[in-house]
Amino acid sequence: MLAIFKREFKSYLHSFIGPLFIAAVMGLFSLFYILFNVMSLSNNINGALYNLGFWGLMFMIPILCMRAFSEERKNKTDQMILTAPVSVGSVVLGKFLAIVAIFAIPTAVFCLFPLIMSAFGDVPLLWNYTSVLGFFLYGVMLIAVCVFISNLSDNPIICAVISIIVVLICNLSPNFYKSSSSELVKNIFSSTIDISTRMSNMMTGTCDLTSVIYFVSVTALFLLLTMQLIQKRRYSVSKKNFSISAYSSITVIIMIAAVIAANMAALQIPENIREADVTSQNLYTLSSDSESIVKGIQDDITLYFFAQQDDSESKTKDDMVEKILLQYADSCDHVSIKYIDPVLNPQFAKNYTDETLSYSSVIVVDETTGRNKVVDYNDMLETQVDYTTYSQTVTGYDIEGEITYALQYVCLSDEDLMNAYRITGHNEKSFAGSFSDVLNKNNMTVSDLSLLTSEKVPDDCELLIIDQPVTDYSEEEAQKVIDYLDTGKNALIITYYQTQAPLENFGKVLAYYGVSVEDGAIIENDQERVIAGLDPYYILPVLGSDDITSGISQEGYGSVFAPLSQGMTYEALDNVTITELLKTSDDAYVQYLDSPENKSETKQWLVGVKAVKELDSGSSTAVIYTSGDMFTEAADQMVSGNNLRLFGNTLNSLVTFDTELVTIPVKNVDSPLYIDGKHALAIICGLAFIVVATFVAGLVVWLVRRRK
Repeated sequence: MLAIFKREFKSYLHSFIGPLFIAAVMGLFSLFYILFNVMSLSNNINGALYNLGFWGLMFMIPILCMRAFSEERKNKTDQMILTAPVSVGSVVLGKFLAIVAIFAIPTAVFCLFPLIMSAFGDVPLLWNYTSVLGFFLYGVMLIAVCVFISNLSDNPIICAVISIIVVLICNLSPNFYKSSSSELVKNIFSSTIDISTRMSNMMTGTCDLTSVIYFVSVTALFLLLTMQLIQKRRYSVSKKNFSISAYSSITVIIMIAAVIAANMAALQIPENIREADVTSQNLYTLSSDSESIVKGIQDDITLYFFAQQDDSESKTKDDMVEKILLQYADSCDHVSIKYIDPVLNPQFAKNYTDETLSYSSVIVVDETTGRNKVVDYNDMLETQVDYTTYSQTVTGYDIEGEITYALQYVCLSDEDLMNAYRITGHNEKSFAGSFSDVLNKNNMTVSDLSLLTSEKVPDDCELLIIDQPVTDYSEEEAQKVIDYLDTGKNALIITYYQTQAPLENFGKVLAYYGVSVEDGAIIENDQERVIAGLDPYYILPVLGSDDITSGISQEGYGSVFAPLSQGMTYEALDNVTITELLKTSDDAYVQYLDSPENKSETKQWLVGVKAVKELDSGSSTAVIYTSGDMFTEAADQMVSGNNLRLFGNTLNSLVTFDTELVTIPVKNVDSPLYIDGKHALAIICGLAFIVVATFVAGLVVWLVRRRK
């Protein structure tokens, strides 16, 4: 077998078809890599690999394999194989492994790309290499299929065309059989020819054991079929060798049955064993906090899942919502799932909401108390809009966060919910997107409050939110806020750098804690505290030591992003304790609004503080931030969710719940890479050089050998 492997491997390299295949695979991968990773800044090569496997290998592997046995038959050299002293199995494996070795060369090069990308950001290496494994096993299986087809004719072109048609039908089969109403048809097609879905399963963040078993078993099957086909050609059909033919047919039937049995047995393996979550964010796995919440549930909870129940093997593995719901049900006997087909039962949702729910939405119902919470599918996704094409891209999943919040919500009584009030009437902004969701997930009911029409802050207010007033308070409004704080209640205060005039009365609220802010924006001169390529207004502040800042990295872009911050200072008061949360370097100053030449002294300025004022009975706590744009989706994406973590930690420090509550942050799909134009050009040129060099080297070797 080794001699055949060496001969075949050298022949592929010397005949130019090997270098051409390697260059073509590298070239097409480079195109997808530039599109998905260099231009779109994705930190995962699964998109490039999937498109290369689905469209590229469909044509390139049949061409690579077309001469494996057909050329032997065409040149009549197959008689040497039939009479060779080596076994048929050695011949088939030698040729097969030679082609696999050619295919392994570009695949090995692909393994370098995740390491290269890690120089430009966080890269989920395990996920990337699982995708490479799925791509390689898929390609090896196609090689086995195409080697078998090359045995069917002595015309290599015909073998290549048949191989392309077979692979095309297998890849496109899900578009046809999944629309069938027959479960039998779905089971037959999904368990036999649906190969692209299995490759996809290996690239969506799970290492799928069923896909691995399928690839390996089908590869072995077609290699054995190839051996049987060659073995039969050794003998002519006659009465004397009828037993050999029968033995061959029986062997083929046994092999096919064994492969089907192996794949059916693999489906019976528990899902937590056959599928391993390889994402760095644990997209498919419940966190320990959620498991703890679910295991403590005593009421009977039903998760009404708006989707068709599909028990067939054709079920795709990318239904993340269902996979997460099944884990909730497996974690507690009191939690169950009921499928609601929105086509057959379109009025079911009207029992719980007047809104139209999207497919894959969930209604969480406490069957004991009747409390319920509707979770629309769109609320489980974090998306980003590309305004050049008006297309949406999913940047994160909040499935676990929304469902865990809903489970906690339905298990609480009305007395357990918190009331928060947001002051209005001064052109204030309001939290949106993920930041609004965090308020909800902390079981807060946030209501607007106008101090002009209210005699005071309501007694049931547990948290007062002051979010970026642009115009000043009246003296009466400021006094109402101070009176509220004197009762020992807490406040979240966020200031805005560009106000219509100095906010003197609002300043009295800050002065209650000894805090004051400057009318201008901070300029940070320390380049290590500014996001590269942006103005010095966009700072990465130094984090102080407190529970609010715990769990947030301070390395590079792992810090908090505080754009357009006001400079904040404080005076020491006997009854006030100030904890510095966010601050600039010592090389920062404030650019005042009244004049470009009017600047403050250069020193360290505060951007966030926690102030605790001791009262005659209890204490009042306020967390104050001076960056109005810090708690927005755009700013949060710059630091991979650290601003959202800071916001959640801030709320937890200001509100105390009688019931243990857990907030699960959004799980980002990936962290974007930071590749500047110079490095992007270098990568593109490097890829082009590799492709051209491979092609030219193969061409030179082929021409030199032709002249000999």
